[in-house]
Amino acid sequence: MGNEATSLFERLNAPFLYSDYQYDSFGDRCYISGQCVTERLNEVLGVGYWKYEGLYETEKIIQEPNAKNPRVKMYVRFSLYNNELKDWITFVDVGSEQVKPGMNEGDATKSAITDGMKKCASRIGVGSDLYKGMITWDKQKQMIVVPASYSTYYQQMGWPNAQSAVPDVSTSTPPSTSKAIKASLTNKLKQKNTTAQSALKQLWQELATNLDGFDEWVQKKQAEKMSDQQCCKSCRNDYREKAEMQAHKKSKLPHLSVMVGGVSLRINISL
Repeated sequence: MGNEATSLFERLNAPFLYSDYQYDSFGDRCYISGQCVTERLNEVLGVGYWKYEGLYETEKIIQEPNAKNPRVKMYVRFSLYNNELKDWITFVDVGSEQVKPGMNEGDATKSAITDGMKKCASRIGVGSDLYKGMITWDKQKQMIVVPASYSTYYQQMGWPNAQSAVPDVSTSTPPSTSKAIKASLTNKLKQKNTTAQSALKQLWQELATNLDGFDEWVQKKQAEKMSDQQCCKSCRNDYREKAEMQAHKKSKLPHLSVMVGGVSLRINISL
């Protein structure tokens, strides 16, 4: 029984592909995606032999000290089926997610549930090395560093190791090439911004039928540090409020109501 349990833990905690490890600069931490954890659980435990759910009644939105944005926290219930006991084993852990710029509360709640699921999965071995701090981010080399023992496993699996998966740009890329890459990325970013602004301008023109006041409005929203998605949403809301105000003013105008052929007609009176 002990050997089987150890074997199960080792299979759950086996290294992931190097490319599966990601770095979150916003939270300054390394992580693996919820999809990677799901695939590992399905592979080792089997599809249908594990489940999880967010306990929405425990959801809280808190503002941590020295944090710019609030954080969503929620408890998550995780269960796995034990074939020997013929019953489900259940335990609970807390998940959290900071409401990042451009993210709404609903998205943060979903991420918090996924975070709770990953924490629960780590308690049975999945990605345990991450939570032990064995996988880190090297700021100087700008790459994720995994334990040296992973190299043997990667060779056995026929996977690329850390060195071959991510070349060291500082030593292998000539300065001229590095500048060209940087220039290319800058041009792509400018192109992305131009495309987003064009889409926003088209939306404004569709709603207002002209571009009067568009540039001033965009500058105001940029000063408020709104994302492109937030600007589009704000554009629709502003136009909706304007249309409702105009309709309200129109309803206040002096008018006559007459019946013509059984149809009620409204005739505005200009004073």
